[in-house]
Amino acid sequence: MLETALRWLPSGGDMTLVTSMWMFAVFFAACFVLVPRTFLCPGAGAGFGLPAILVILPATTLGGALAFLLARYFLAERVQRYVGSRPRLRRIAVAVDEEGWRLIALLRLASPLPNAIQNYVFGLTRIGLVPFAVTSFVFTIPQVVLYVYLGSAGRSVMFDESMSPMNRAILLVGLVSIAVTAALVIRRVRRDRLDLRRRPV
Repeated sequence: MLETALRWLPSGGDMTLVTSMWMFAVFFAACFVLVPRTFLCPGAGAGFGLPAILVILPATTLGGALAFLLARYFLAERVQRYVGSRPRLRRIAVAVDEEGWRLIALLRLASPLPNAIQNYVFGLTRIGLVPFAVTSFVFTIPQVVLYVYLGSAGRSVMFDESMSPMNRAILLVGLVSIAVTAALVIRRVRRDRLDLRRRPV
């Protein structure tokens, strides 16, 4: 059944202008709504291989910058109410004002907060658009590369006819374990860093 489902995916690396535009639109839209990028990236990797990275990075950077500007200039009051009712988000906003791009870099590497919420919260801080966009682009690269690679490798394993079912299962479990471990370790580091800065606001 799994192999049947995977046949619906396009061949790895088979990207056309139309599929690239669709992928760009999906990741661009994910910057505004609560869609975890960690689920989208492996799917893109499984469907299109590593070339998907070249579409994902500019789409998320451009979408993030626009969400940042929307929060700062058009949705400030609404976002402020949302953040004001959540102490954790208030602490993040205060910490970004104090540390600037360094904290954004840490959150972009890995965070349990959805990408869209981060974009809106950063829009309420004093950081400029250019430092925000550059930092987001650079420090999003490791996460995107990791998850796209895992998706691409997972598909390769499933379609390698020379590999026994047992070896496939072992390799897939290994790939999933790597992804989960990386996410948990970086999340713990980020949480410990923020806990050190916890203060009433």
